Amino acid sequence: MVKKRNSDTLVPAGENSHVFCAINRNGDHQTMGAYLIAGHYVFNEDTKELKDLNSDAVIKMTSMKTRCLSYIVKHAEDEVIEKTALSDALWGARSKYSSEASLTQVLYLIRRDFKSLGMNDFFVTIPRAGIKVNTMVTIESFTPKKKRVPLSWMPVVISISLSLLLIMAAVYFWSTK
Repeated sequence: MVKKRNSDTLVPAGENSHVFCAINRNGDHQTMGAYLIAGHYVFNEDTKELKDLNSDAVIKMTSMKTRCLSYIVKHAEDEVIEKTALSDALWGARSKYSSEASLTQVLYLIRRDFKSLGMNDFFVTIPRAGIKVNTMVTIESFTPKKKRVPLSWMPVVISISLSLLLIMAAVYFWSTK
């Protein structure tokens, strides 16, 4: 079941959600954002990262793996994600010149990334057809929390101390006249 998250409310796929928009090489609009997969894996298209929220393990992904996983996530409800469609999404017009081995390698690398985070069954291969996302895996649009930068008090303390020192020096010199 694929769902998208709009703020804190889950809404069915297809309704509006806060995701970014980019334009690909073909001039087509693509949504860019982050997705919560199986409740604790975050795939962020913008940072090209796959992160396990339970262990904070992060995998940096190549552009090709990111494009592939983006396509898989956006077509997760399809009965079968066909090899030709996936190939077209990755290589565009050049897909007719890319080999099936290239696609197989990208899919293997994505499987390996998920397996290293502890998920072994994100999608399965349908022989001679394509792949299918495990129906037990939920995918939600996700807004990552921005890291809060801790406030450093040192510059504030130094500036207040210097200001007080200057005031005390001015009072001292003024009172000695």
